[in-house]
Amino acid sequence: MRLTMLAGIIASLSNAMVLSAAASTSYYVDCSTSSNGKGSVDSPFNQLTAASNQQLGPGDSLLFKRNATCQGQLTINDSGSIGSPIVIGAYGKGFDLPVITAGNKTNAVLLNATSHIVIENLELTNPIGNTVRKRGLYIYAADAGNITDITVQNLYINNVRGLMPSTISPFNAANGKYANATGGLVIEAGGNTTSTWFSNILIQNNTIRSVDRQGIYTWTNWCRRPAMASFWDTLCFQPWAPSTGFVVRNNQLYDIGGDGIVVKGYVNALVEHNKLIGFNKRSNSPNAGMWTANSDGSLFQYNRASGGTTTSDGMAYDVDHSTSGTVFQYNLSHDNEGGFFLICPYDKPTQDFIIRYNLSVNDKARGFEICDGALVNGSIYKNTILIGSRITSNLVQESTNASLDVHLVDNIVRKSGSGAVNWQLSDPKFIVDHNAFYGVSSYAYATNTITSPPGLAMPGVRDPKGYFLVSGYPTLGAGIAVSDDASQDFFGNPVASNTKPNIGFYAGPGTNAANTSDLFDSYNIGANSLSGWNSTGNIKIIADPAGDLGNSLQLSGGSSVKRSIFGQKNFRLSVLFWANQTNASFEIDLIGSGKILVSIPFSSSGQFGSLSYTPNEWHLVELDVNTSSLLAQPSLDSQTINSIKYAGIIDSVQFKAEIFADALFVVDDFYIVIA
Repeated sequence: MRLTMLAGIIASLSNAMVLSAAASTSYYVDCSTSSNGKGSVDSPFNQLTAASNQQLGPGDSLLFKRNATCQGQLTINDSGSIGSPIVIGAYGKGFDLPVITAGNKTNAVLLNATSHIVIENLELTNPIGNTVRKRGLYIYAADAGNITDITVQNLYINNVRGLMPSTISPFNAANGKYANATGGLVIEAGGNTTSTWFSNILIQNNTIRSVDRQGIYTWTNWCRRPAMASFWDTLCFQPWAPSTGFVVRNNQLYDIGGDGIVVKGYVNALVEHNKLIGFNKRSNSPNAGMWTANSDGSLFQYNRASGGTTTSDGMAYDVDHSTSGTVFQYNLSHDNEGGFFLICPYDKPTQDFIIRYNLSVNDKARGFEICDGALVNGSIYKNTILIGSRITSNLVQESTNASLDVHLVDNIVRKSGSGAVNWQLSDPKFIVDHNAFYGVSSYAYATNTITSPPGLAMPGVRDPKGYFLVSGYPTLGAGIAVSDDASQDFFGNPVASNTKPNIGFYAGPGTNAANTSDLFDSYNIGANSLSGWNSTGNIKIIADPAGDLGNSLQLSGGSSVKRSIFGQKNFRLSVLFWANQTNASFEIDLIGSGKILVSIPFSSSGQFGSLSYTPNEWHLVELDVNTSSLLAQPSLDSQTINSIKYAGIIDSVQFKAEIFADALFVVDDFYIVIA
């Protein structure tokens, strides 16, 4: 009998294994075929309705043919399991992504209350609309409990034209945000009967371009708690059920109609290593770059936000209402019309926020705008702010009579050129101490202020390495220790715990200033004669093609520019370049006695050595030159290629062929690289 039972158990286990293996199936979609098949690789589905109707189980894949376009909405209602997610992705040869264009549908892809799912390697568009709700990817759940384990990666979401305040009448600033928002990637927890929240959502390595209104946006109807600002009482209605485990990492966002990345209704969200260029472009209403509201413990770090338009907000970053424990650290902001930071509490205090080790370059209207409402235990320390010519701004702009419990310490603010930096602040509880303010109007309550030049290595560039501190300047070792400080600065330098720290976001030793530099911003548009440069062919100054770097130098086919540098010492050179296409080769040369000693060619196939580059984007080229070993080490966007041996003494640098160039910076002794 025992043998019979054992045989039965073995048979049952064997059957379970067979069923498990059988359950893991790949289904195929090729919308370029003329007839709808059964979903096999030889007989694929050719329409999204059939693909959406296919029931999927743990471990299954739904794969779309590369270089084929499907029209309509893909809807996924099924879930995988732990360790066996459903995968929505691509198949076939080549690198072109499968395209899903929504047509007259609301979403290109809808994930409806699905857990344990991966969606990757697709292009999503939704171009028809702008007066109705439109989205690329919509992750939605209502009355569903915990929706968990969703990965969104390697998507290209573009040309999504959802409604915004600017596209429908009458004007309403809420159009396109809050519940049922429009945009590239929207995540929403809805319903009214069963608490609904998300856990462990990963959004990584996606590109989002030209979408309206939102870039990456979250919302929940499960929002109400004592800390929530009262004006949301008309926007969301159910008790607090926060989402957790939200990570937004390594995404690139361009030309966003409204907000860039928004976190609402989360605890301990992480937003890092994202790039946002161009936001608040078309909404005609308040929008910011990256921000959080009604959330606790949000961490934003190593992000870049630039090109925000209008002063209707228009700031790079925002610690908004109903938040506690928010940290913004190691971020870059530049050329945003609205300014650097918004801090917006409304009728409930914004609490325990930290803004540290960030860099702001040429942000305009205000450094820190404070909305109506109180701030409790806020810290703004060890940031570096450069405000260039023709900019007039308020460093702190107070729009409230409420108490502002904030410490502003160990920051560098440097003003250069025309314009002014003023204060709109009168609350003595807002502590301003041990800062370096150069070219900044005095503030009556400021203490221990350094007013001499702070010693920035290359002020004006948009790369953080231009804001190392030069040896001999008073900002080195002049700060005060801050409790619960970070262990390292923006660059990974350890923060001194037993000695006096530096002021600003750089904690390292003193370095050298640039001996050769050109930002090209001092020339008029159309200029073709550049001081310090020898040129051949057709060159001219143009507005930066990305729209967030001021002016740039354009070299048309066959033209070149050359200028002297000092190559007797070890040095590092860096420059930004932009190519409109990858089918025209060009090069960067180091020259000595009229001969090319080091040539860094970019091939006509879009290669930089073993690395590839993307057209119509800025890329950073760096050259570390060791004049003792006669080796030049090139890198592209911080990735190195093989070093180059040379012979001779370098005396000049040359850019040749059809590119845009910007932000040349040469520094002796390997201290820094700038572009």
